[in-house]
Amino acid sequence: MSWFAALRDTARTGLTLDRALTDPKRAVRGAVAVALVLFPTLALGGVALATSAAMGAFIAGSATFQRSFRPRASLAVAAGAGLGISTFLGYLAAGVPGLFPVLLAVWAFGAGLAWAIGPTAGVVATNTVSVMLIVVQLPVSTVTALGHGLVAALGGVAQATVITVWPIGSWTAQREALADTYAELADYARRLRQDPTAHVDPEPFMTARHAAALTPWQDRHRPPELRGLRGIAERI
Repeated sequence: MSWFAALRDTARTGLTLDRALTDPKRAVRGAVAVALVLFPTLALGGVALATSAAMGAFIAGSATFQRSFRPRASLAVAAGAGLGISTFLGYLAAGVPGLFPVLLAVWAFGAGLAWAIGPTAGVVATNTVSVMLIVVQLPVSTVTALGHGLVAALGGVAQATVITVWPIGSWTAQREALADTYAELADYARRLRQDPTAHVDPEPFMTARHAAALTPWQDRHRPPELRGLRGIAERI
């Protein structure tokens, strides 16, 4: 494929709206959480502080769009905590000549390693690097740096609060994992008609088992239709 064709196909793919991946309700919910921290912070602390708050809420909201089996509120809080720490350290490092590029390099290296944990951790860690570049401006005092870090973390708390009050598709990832398991089971049954020695693909079953590892809160609130079906598929 030529460079022109590759760039053309990439641009066409990037400009194509995949409605299967869109979720307007969750997008509106995330925007509401950003507004809840942006406008009060802008009125009370000015543009610089409002930027830290808005970036914290935005990145924490982005973390909740990742396919994860963890509660989305906990993802938002964890993302907000990471953003708060990175913002605080970035402002402290900006006051020492030559330290900020070193901190940025170490943070970027850690963000790269975070992808080994999973895509959600990788996305959040990578975004903390961009936030450090965007939010950190002139050297400030330790108290001011702490304030920027706290309002960035407050954005994650705001996202978690809105998610708790306005739940949308809380168990979508678990339902999809269970559906993929039974889809593979059905495909396996069809393959057996032609090949009695056919093997089942274990990956959907492994994903479903990972999805079934719930926190105590999730176990108490799990929908009834998600109980026991994975075990039946595994026994079959």
